[in-house]
Amino acid sequence: MAYADYSFYTTTYYGDVLTATNAAKWLDRASDELDTLTFGRLTFAFPTVEAHVIRVKKAACALAEALCCIDEQRKAASLQLGGDGNYHGAVASISSGRESISFASAASAAAASVYAAAAASKDAETNLLKDLAARYLANVPDANGINLLFAGVPWRIPREE
Repeated sequence: MAYADYSFYTTTYYGDVLTATNAAKWLDRASDELDTLTFGRLTFAFPTVEAHVIRVKKAACALAEALCCIDEQRKAASLQLGGDGNYHGAVASISSGRESISFASAASAAAASVYAAAAASKDAETNLLKDLAARYLANVPDANGINLLFAGVPWRIPREE
């Protein structure tokens, strides 16, 4: 289940990367990433305070955009020899005199942007997604009052009976 929808993405988050066609896919995948990053807290103790709900939805939108851009970079950086005998991939440069064209390798594309680096390395992707989520979810508690990004076991005062 996606934590945000296309309407929220365009009207509240003011996103412009996703389209109506692909938004559902990336928002759903972003929600799965949020479940992982929050140790499943969103699935059983979704925040009840409206301001915190909005932060979760914005985090989903930010991750959805990042995942979409990373996917686009992976597609652009992959050099594949097509059935027509030509390379299909990201063009690095084109020259007019004597007709020269060169294609970007994954290494040169990785230097181009944060998304390209994340496309080239799973560690870079994980770090990017964690950083984006932390921007929105830092100090946001779940319904039980536990910080969504808290990785430990919550300490509770035992009740006297």
